[in-house]
Amino acid sequence: MIKHQHNDFQSDLFVMFETVGAQLTLVTGQGKSRTVTMGEFLQTNMRRTVILNVMLPPLNKTYLVTTMKIMPKSQNAHAIVNAGFLYKLANNSTVTQARIVYNGISPTFVRALGTEKFLIGKPLFKNETLQSALNNLKKDLNATEMPPEPSAAYRQQLGLAMFYKGLLYFCSSNNINPRYLSGATFLRKARPLSRGEQNYETNSALWPLNQPIPKLESLIQCAGEAEYVDDIPSLPYEVFGAFVLSTVALGQIASIDASEALKIKGVIAFYTAKDIPGKNSFIPKEAVNTSDEEILCSGDVKYYNQPLGIIVAEYQHIAVIAAKNVKIKYTNIRKPVLDISDAIRDPKRNSILTSVDATTRGHDTTQVVKGNATIYGQYHFSMEILVCVTLSTEEGLQVYPSVQNMDGVQAVISKALNLDANRIDIKVRRLGGSYGIKVTRSNQVAVSCSLVSFKLNRPCRFVLPLSTTTRAYGKRFPCIADMEAGINRSGIIQYLNFKLYEDNGYKVNEIIPSISRDVYNNCYEKSTWSFQCINTITDTAKNSWFRAPGTLEAVSFVELFMDRIAYEANLDPIELRLANLDPAHKDLREMLDTLIKESKYKERRKAVEIFNKNNRWLKKGLRFSFLKWASTIAPYFDVNISVYHVDGTVSLTHGGIEMGQGINTKAAQICAYFLKVPLEKVQVKATNTNICPNSSITAGSFTILSIGIGVERSCKDLLQRLEPIRSKMPDATWQELIAKAFEENVDLQAHGFVNRNDVVAQKYNIYGITLSEVLIDVLTGEYEVLRVDILEDVGQSVSPEIDVGQIEGAFIMGLGYWTTERLVYDKKTGELLTDTSWTYYVPQARDIPQDMRVYFRKNSYSNRPSFGSKMTGEPPMCMTISVPLAIREAITSARRESGIPSTQWFDIDGPYNLESVCLSSATDIKYFKFY
Repeated sequence: MIKHQHNDFQSDLFVMFETVGAQLTLVTGQGKSRTVTMGEFLQTNMRRTVILNVMLPPLNKTYLVTTMKIMPKSQNAHAIVNAGFLYKLANNSTVTQARIVYNGISPTFVRALGTEKFLIGKPLFKNETLQSALNNLKKDLNATEMPPEPSAAYRQQLGLAMFYKGLLYFCSSNNINPRYLSGATFLRKARPLSRGEQNYETNSALWPLNQPIPKLESLIQCAGEAEYVDDIPSLPYEVFGAFVLSTVALGQIASIDASEALKIKGVIAFYTAKDIPGKNSFIPKEAVNTSDEEILCSGDVKYYNQPLGIIVAEYQHIAVIAAKNVKIKYTNIRKPVLDISDAIRDPKRNSILTSVDATTRGHDTTQVVKGNATIYGQYHFSMEILVCVTLSTEEGLQVYPSVQNMDGVQAVISKALNLDANRIDIKVRRLGGSYGIKVTRSNQVAVSCSLVSFKLNRPCRFVLPLSTTTRAYGKRFPCIADMEAGINRSGIIQYLNFKLYEDNGYKVNEIIPSISRDVYNNCYEKSTWSFQCINTITDTAKNSWFRAPGTLEAVSFVELFMDRIAYEANLDPIELRLANLDPAHKDLREMLDTLIKESKYKERRKAVEIFNKNNRWLKKGLRFSFLKWASTIAPYFDVNISVYHVDGTVSLTHGGIEMGQGINTKAAQICAYFLKVPLEKVQVKATNTNICPNSSITAGSFTILSIGIGVERSCKDLLQRLEPIRSKMPDATWQELIAKAFEENVDLQAHGFVNRNDVVAQKYNIYGITLSEVLIDVLTGEYEVLRVDILEDVGQSVSPEIDVGQIEGAFIMGLGYWTTERLVYDKKTGELLTDTSWTYYVPQARDIPQDMRVYFRKNSYSNRPSFGSKMTGEPPMCMTISVPLAIREAITSARRESGIPSTQWFDIDGPYNLESVCLSSATDIKYFKFY
């Protein structure tokens, strides 16, 4: 019935029924029944009519039937193209009946009738028949553009390839050239169960420090008992807020008419920028923030779906519906510039943020390699979306936001509502993920929610639907790298010019791209490198913080360019990297040797070459990537520990935000280590602005280490107070010691403070080497990540299992960025078309590596203030570039089969998705053969 209502829907059931020639029995409300074919069903008026049954024709062994479905990821996605093939054969393999069915080619196309007719009377498994049928099918298919679906060119090629794959599947292997047999493989059906290994050392003498334990909240999270903001029980007289979004990208608001929305039963109020009593900005004053951003658009619309009003209703669904009934008229509507590749051509949209000049230049240039590459945005897709609950109290406002920065939220609410900061209490228990969207973007929701509560003196709950979050908020910075290098015969770089254009969205704010300055050369000798980072403006939502901001882009482009040099100069990519390695980062040589041994690289390299030689339609790739990641930190955090005289248990609060990264677990382990108490005696409480005011942003992986320093200081402060009693009671238990201290009026609460002066103590480099092996289906563009080996320098881990989880999670997030996650905008209006999981795809269980192995570097130690540990949450994102590099090698092998030399570079802009893999393989249908 979905297919009936939406003929362009790629229905798996419809394809299967149409392929076998099924018929439907339809019954009307008057009891009349009739039988229709699947094609007739699509044209039938189904009002007051139901499907009684599906009749499947009996098919004997003279029929060959198969259906197939090519999806953008391995599960939980609709087809890009799905198809079914039925052939009835005479004894000599002559076709006597054929049905060739497709969905996803165009909104109305179902049957390749011309090809079906051609095949009648032909021997099915002859090269001549195959080629003629393909040429007929090419005329039948005639794919059309259907945004946000992949391009018509890819879907056309996919339809042809699926037809060929179906015939290979039916044909006896005795009649097929062994090199073509792999074309009959359905890659994703053959996938085995995933496996993983984690290799690290732990020192039990330090436990609970360095002890591998699960995250303390993991059980209640898995059980669904952990409380998030929207789990806060409904409050008396609670109302719900929803944003009204603009429906143009560029223009001025002429008028706003909310009268129809306000007539809907349950709608209470409508607010615009004029109703904000104070400053109309949700951006706090911080070092990286250079300008304000409006809470509600006051007149000039900057991008499609910019929030410009708030509807308030008694129920969430009513608020969402009513928001769509607000009528807005615009003037001076203009076409937006959406793509950074267009924006960089306009000087007014570009400004230099930072630059570094080379200090020397080589004089042995024998070859010049140059080119550019583009990577686009990525949606944060945290499991908990943007949400806030605010209620009025006798003291002011109690705010429960899902944010990474309590201080920032408190500041913007204070400025917007003209309310003293001490009347605004912010409380955060945990976040359901964030990855950067809740650094500042969630402020807009929190201040809007608080505005409603402030105006109405009623509790307000503001929960953004997924589609609103994706449309109204910025993503990871899209960017373009323009690079040119002169090399000598050994591949040593004599000079390199690197321009990095970063798409900020509609304005420059949050100077995130400047972070790239620390890693623009990754781990390579930089004296001959010149670097410019350029801020670019497009007419899209303001792009913002995202895991490994700035560093992912710079490191990835460098690694991609290193492989480009290797291809074009016909050099070994590993030797090229080592030849250009900065001697200051010689640790990577030792780590490379370790991973080559652990991963059995040399044996696997030979196996990949043999596999590619023996298979035409499946190809493998195996590639390394290198990483040097510099820590960055600017902390300001309070830590408090309280010990209870009743039983000696400890409660701990700190200014960091737990958002899945295990900050509470590590804080508890450090506390238990210094106090020498069982870990079970320590509990980490929710944080708020009363006990931890003025806290820095929790971001960039630095917060865990900063909080650890604060925990140590507070513990030592407490232990110093307890020392006189301990000296008198050397054999006393902790509980006895605390009881005695209480009797003697010792303060059992201690405070630790970490500030910006602690930054020097935590400067160190993080190193990583990653090896990825992939398998691609040249015919469809499908791929499998067969194995990933990650060796990361985590120092002496405070909590190894937490760090393993961070490495694995960050790598998989990067895997999605490089393979399945693709943002599509309407080029005329600026509307985001990939706004839910129906069209935007993150990796799931069957998309992860089949074999994933994580190794911690042995005998590594950062420094004493960090307990020897290093950051783990961000660096692995940068190492996922090894996957597209491996995919490139597999594609290059396929291109060689078509006569294209490996030294000829090919561009892939955006994710290495099925479309990019298939079309970049440059396979002409003339190569489709049986023998």
